[in-house]
Amino acid sequence: MAEQKYYTLLTKVGKASIANATALGNKVDLVKLQLGDGAGTEYNPTEEQTTLKKIVWEGSVNNVKVDEENPNWIVIETVIPGSIGGFMIREVGIFDSLNQLIAVSKYPETYKPTADSGSVKDLVIKIILVVSNTSSVNLKVDPTVILATLKDIQELDTKIDTTKTELTSNIETTKTELNNKIGDTTLLETTDKTNIVSALNEVKTSVDSIETTAEKTTIKDTDNLFESDNVEGALKEVMQEIKGNKTSIISSINSNLIPM
Repeated sequence: MAEQKYYTLLTKVGKASIANATALGNKVDLVKLQLGDGAGTEYNPTEEQTTLKKIVWEGSVNNVKVDEENPNWIVIETVIPGSIGGFMIREVGIFDSLNQLIAVSKYPETYKPTADSGSVKDLVIKIILVVSNTSSVNLKVDPTVILATLKDIQELDTKIDTTKTELTSNIETTKTELNNKIGDTTLLETTDKTNIVSALNEVKTSVDSIETTAEKTTIKDTDNLFESDNVEGALKEVMQEIKGNKTSIISSINSNLIPM
């Protein structure tokens, strides 16, 4: 197998820290990342290193995660803001909360320009660290930094499309169930059967109309029993007749109840 030109390795301090964390059930916090220019040239890092050759920038680790397809890979990511630059990158160091160099990388030579050069662009530094026990490394995410890869965006698009499809299906199912519960609305002028409020308002209007019509509707009184010529007036006459003869009606009922 050909030797890798660019790679990341655990230092002796890093190996000891992870082994100790595994034995004690603790975790190693990867909190800081340093960039260096290799003192002007590429070189091959070693396990004995405790520092970079020449530091050009340092900052917090923004994201630490286990690779989905390789469970022994720890992916470390940090964003270098577009406003920072003017240096070459040839080496990367990962430090823990005790400021110990846990891992060191031989990084492909990359120039980080400044705004004065006409290029203002964030640079994402991504390091893959291979360890035997990823559970001994504390995985942290800086919520103030967004690191979105093309794969992340594609997965998000897929989730959005799936959610839209499910919502549309649920809405159509609900409408169908609602239509079945409402039943036959052919007697209503309301054509949208899902609009219950409109249907109920229409029924109420019809009831109000019946009450109003009763006041004006004429009656056929061929025997001339009522003075009034409409339903409401006739009902009032009946009630007045009952009230006026209440005493005699009660007396008559009582007499009928007395045994012979």
